[in-house]
Amino acid sequence: MNKVRETAGENIDSQDVTNFFSGIRPVGIIKNEIKEPFLVAGDEGLDMQKSMEKVREEVRKLDQRISTIIVDENWVDALQGIETYSHLLVLYWAHKVTEQGRSLKQVHPMGRKEIPAVGLFCTCSPARPNPLLACVVRLRGRKGNILEVSGLDAIDGSPVIDIKPYVNSWYPQEGISMPEWMQRLMEEVNPHDRLEQNPRANFIEAMVELDLRRCLVKTAEIHGHYCPGSALGVMASMYGLSLLGDAVMCSDGMENLMAIVEINACFADGVQAVSGCTLGNNALIYRDLGKHAVTLVIRGNDTGVRVCARPDFRETIGRLVPAFYPLMERVIKNRVHTKEDEKRFKDTAREAAFTLIKQDFEDLFSAGRARVDLPGYAPIVDSMICKNCGEQLMSTKAAPNGTCLTCAGKQYFQVEGRGIVPKNG
Repeated sequence: MNKVRETAGENIDSQDVTNFFSGIRPVGIIKNEIKEPFLVAGDEGLDMQKSMEKVREEVRKLDQRISTIIVDENWVDALQGIETYSHLLVLYWAHKVTEQGRSLKQVHPMGRKEIPAVGLFCTCSPARPNPLLACVVRLRGRKGNILEVSGLDAIDGSPVIDIKPYVNSWYPQEGISMPEWMQRLMEEVNPHDRLEQNPRANFIEAMVELDLRRCLVKTAEIHGHYCPGSALGVMASMYGLSLLGDAVMCSDGMENLMAIVEINACFADGVQAVSGCTLGNNALIYRDLGKHAVTLVIRGNDTGVRVCARPDFRETIGRLVPAFYPLMERVIKNRVHTKEDEKRFKDTAREAAFTLIKQDFEDLFSAGRARVDLPGYAPIVDSMICKNCGEQLMSTKAAPNGTCLTCAGKQYFQVEGRGIVPKNG
């Protein structure tokens, strides 16, 4: 350890330090409503200026609070193309950290005396020898040299040292470990706990902003890949909900908003993801009609909004991305293809999906009011045990002899690629 210290001291002399700090030039300044930090440093270490409940409240607000980054006019050209990113990594200087704060070597994390003191470099404390902090923010918009962002934890007047795009694939996603005390603090001050309160919060935010890209990305998480079919479902749902009005943005799983989908293809996953109406929460009704169409209706109303893809939507996709349908014919329909064909198909399908969502709703869909005959709320029925196999089943799905349909050899129905088909037990 001593040898390392000596080497560091030999390699960094006072002239190097002077040259290093004289070379740091702020590129902008942060403006927002946060005037003072909630965690400050003094001779006694870190001191929390607010209660944990207040801190949690402030952290929750960060996702929605807008901060402005005013970039120096000399660096406007460096912003060219930044709008194509959804998130940025902002490096800023914590200018209100005192000299005492910069000299701390061990601290109680977040000023919590019940947590044993640890080395400063083991914490995310703003009090550091060189208080250069980093924060991932959502880019909300740009106007010339002004960036509007949300999620920024800097205080008003903080100098911006650098701005970089946030590319999540550059950062590890798995195999991340941390001490128990850090895990506990993160659970107490969780910036994502709004999803615990409302699991549809991110979708609702994207829908309010008409952010089709975010909705398509979230849809792909359940669909498994990008394709124009799921993109159509995303767009149809977004279009229908906008026409339905502000009374409800998406399903809360309580069968208030209902969706009637008319095809069991990629389109249906786009509808389920965006509307929140699924087979599992009984808010999705499947009509085996083979049409790229969905009707959205609020329970209690006798009319809803039906959105249907125009008959020429395939021609539109073929015009936008000519390679898509020939590759689909080879890879999906005929199932005669090479690995390279499959890769090209996935790449082309992704291109088609993201190109499609840039088109106007009216060019791809017809929409209008439609009368709807909804079934009643899904009934809660008793369960029973099959006398033969011993497995539990809904009593309404039992054969007359008290067994399940498969044990009884009775006919049942299943949804598959061909639609709703009868099967024998």
